Amino acid sequence: MTVLASLLFSISFALVASAATDPGYNCRPGQKCWPSWDEWQHFNASIDGHLYETIPIAASCYKSSPHYDEAACQVVEGYYSNSIPRGTHYGQAYWLNWETCGDSGCALLEPNPAETLYGNCSLGRLASYYVDVRTTSHISAALQFATAHNIRISVKNTGHDFFGRSSVPNSLAIWTHNLDTLSFNPNFTAHNCASANGQNVGELGAGVVAGDAYRFFNSHGMDITGGYEQSVGLAGGFGQGGGVGSFTTTYGLMADNAVEFEVVTAGGQVRIINQCNDPELFWAMRGGGGGTFAVLTKYRVQVYPSLPIHVYTFTASFTGVGNHSNATQNVALREIMTAHAENQIGWSAQLVTGQVEYFPGAFTASLVLPYGDDGSKLRSATASFARFLSNRTDLSVTANGYASYANYAAYLTETAAPDAKVTEPAGIFSLLASRLIPRKVFAAPSTIDALVEGVLQGIATSRSFLNLTGTQVVLETPVSNLDRNQTASANPAWRDSLWHVIHVGEWVEPLKADVLQNTTDGFLQMLDPLKELSPGGGAYFNEAHYGEPDWQQTYFGSFYDRLLAVKSKYDPTHLFDCWKCVGWRGEQDPFYSCYREW
Repeated sequence: MTVLASLLFSISFALVASAATDPGYNCRPGQKCWPSWDEWQHFNASIDGHLYETIPIAASCYKSSPHYDEAACQVVEGYYSNSIPRGTHYGQAYWLNWETCGDSGCALLEPNPAETLYGNCSLGRLASYYVDVRTTSHISAALQFATAHNIRISVKNTGHDFFGRSSVPNSLAIWTHNLDTLSFNPNFTAHNCASANGQNVGELGAGVVAGDAYRFFNSHGMDITGGYEQSVGLAGGFGQGGGVGSFTTTYGLMADNAVEFEVVTAGGQVRIINQCNDPELFWAMRGGGGGTFAVLTKYRVQVYPSLPIHVYTFTASFTGVGNHSNATQNVALREIMTAHAENQIGWSAQLVTGQVEYFPGAFTASLVLPYGDDGSKLRSATASFARFLSNRTDLSVTANGYASYANYAAYLTETAAPDAKVTEPAGIFSLLASRLIPRKVFAAPSTIDALVEGVLQGIATSRSFLNLTGTQVVLETPVSNLDRNQTASANPAWRDSLWHVIHVGEWVEPLKADVLQNTTDGFLQMLDPLKELSPGGGAYFNEAHYGEPDWQQTYFGSFYDRLLAVKSKYDPTHLFDCWKCVGWRGEQDPFYSCYREW
């Protein structure tokens, strides 16, 4: 788009937006504006009885709760930390900081779910009511009801959200989890858009989780550009916020592969959008974030003939080094991370993906290559690194070798563990801090040294705050899809990045307010060395620090103003709002008070 065209685009959208006003959508329970019981019942009848009062997942385990039920509680205890069955409940979030609010919540102690974490069961951050949507008409009716009564809307599928954007207290939630249809179109005809016609297009309902999608498309001999975690809802915040996984280096982000969406816009209108119909809205929802521009109901995406998956795995602990040692003093850790960084440009050229997880006392490498051979290409690309690791004498090795799988579904069956509580722990508290690292950092020894020092400082700092921490260096960046024509709205920082560094901290019980604040601030500050290496860069919107102060630039980059213009056109009264999403109302909005309390 030329500079002039872009300017005219923004001006025209601003004129549309100026004709509407934001009423706040701030009516809350107990206020006169809140709908009466009869009004709620009338609304429920209009959506075929799919309105529900929110009940927290652990309510059956609280004796003071009217929903206490010992038998039901035992069932919940049995899968409390298993993200897949957990996601079938509306009344939860995968991570408790986004389900609870300060000292208010209804949760269990993950290591011993027979123990409750709060004195009484309350909603915390969860919505007051939710609509278990089964058709677009349910969504349209919910949006119109919320507009008529000035009620805040939230949108949720699984609750797999590191910002808590799908949990808004005192809201009316649109729960898309049961929009779970899947289809495969070997010959696809787009809606009123011949240029978008093509072959091998998959369709996912908004509620489809990744594991089901992988198995379905594998049955058709196809791969989809999803992520590793099987409980993630692909069409929601994942696919609308970018979407990274094992195929990103080969095919690009999931948003890059979007072909067409079915959505419901703020006024309740059902639209099928693509590069010909509402192209600016289609562009915005290809990376600009979920829960912001419209409610997506169907995601149509390019899929690809299945490839074998080849993997190199190396897992070891550092000899004579404890789990709480200072990572910056660990010579072996420094040397291994340096070797990793020195190899990165070459690996990216060969489209090697995967991740390396670093801890103060251990590390594990899982380097992945989807490729149609017997694994020779991956072996060749990683041979020198594999020898470097195998020849070390300061490691206690528990895994070292190559493996190949017939397809991605087979790979996940073997490596992601049938029980999702092993690979995707839920029902705990979690905090992330991340940064995308551009290619130029890997071009010189001096910047590689600075990068390694910065990551090691983060590993050490995070462990000084919490006992459960780890750092993931993710190689899943779209090196083969630079999107030079800007057909997708994912943060432009993705296109030049080779590492996605994520510091993760976890804990199982609520922290004291001052400890929590210090931890949150510390996780943000430990990104400073990485930010100095990537000025003007960014972070992955779905896996970043929720407290990022320069959030517009960090999450959306140079696309923010254009995204805001699209939002102003399609959501002129600002019905959709979520934490640090495009057009966010701001921290002082009363619906975000929990972010100041958690």
